[in-house]
Amino acid sequence: MPKHVSLLKIVLSALMAGLLVIALGRGAKADGGAKDVDALMDALRMDEIVEVLAKEGRAMIDQLERDDDGIPREAWVRMLADLYRADVMLDAFRVEMGVALEGADVAPMVAFFRGEFGQTIAQLELDARIAMGDEAMEDVAAQAWAELAPQSARAKLIDDYVNANDLVEMNVVGAMNADYAYMVGLGQSGDAAPMMSDEDILREIWSYEPEVRADVSEWVYGYSTLAYEPLSDDEFARYIAFSKSPEGARLNLALFAAFDAVYADLSRALGAGTGQLLHIYSGQEL
Repeated sequence: MPKHVSLLKIVLSALMAGLLVIALGRGAKADGGAKDVDALMDALRMDEIVEVLAKEGRAMIDQLERDDDGIPREAWVRMLADLYRADVMLDAFRVEMGVALEGADVAPMVAFFRGEFGQTIAQLELDARIAMGDEAMEDVAAQAWAELAPQSARAKLIDDYVNANDLVEMNVVGAMNADYAYMVGLGQSGDAAPMMSDEDILREIWSYEPEVRADVSEWVYGYSTLAYEPLSDDEFARYIAFSKSPEGARLNLALFAAFDAVYADLSRALGAGTGQLLHIYSGQEL
């Protein structure tokens, strides 16, 4: 998933344990095919992906310090250590995937990603996600996309892949939903009335939608250029064909639904935690 230029840069993988317990309780009854979901997540290498996200989250301490509002470093460190727990995050993703895939035939998805070609795809995507954690590599990937001739076979394949999975739109929606949840959590973190109404929050978020869309688009196209560069055009076309198949489309929707559900919880939790730190250490009323 791309990192939104403001909030999502910080909260992409943060998740407060208390809220996750609620999420786990909500989803457990809806997950009727736990073994199938576990097999799918194993094939997708989700445990390694979540480890990457958690590591990135813990590394955000330096960025948070740039505008710490008088909050000690140790307080940020403790909060982020509680938020970025890979084991709890993985459990939450597993539950939300079970909810999103309820009633679906998961077997074809598992079969594809357990196969040699599917495992190659999973490894390429994991490697690219790790690489994109470096801002310098983000720039390299974005430049690689920009330098592709628009009418080249590779550029058309990348565009087809992005559009087939609706990657830009789905990520923009996810980023804005996460920002909304963060603001709600921040406003509800103290005894005072919310600092912004829902209407004000939505107006603020929509005011920078063009910036979010541009950032997301650059990230998605750069990531896709980097991740699938080792594939031949025929191999890339084969993966796109899977994405367009009924099982591929259902998996794509399930992944976005799971990520969005987890991010809503984590963003709200981070907002609440930030608000509490502001109240404790700087005496700011929210």
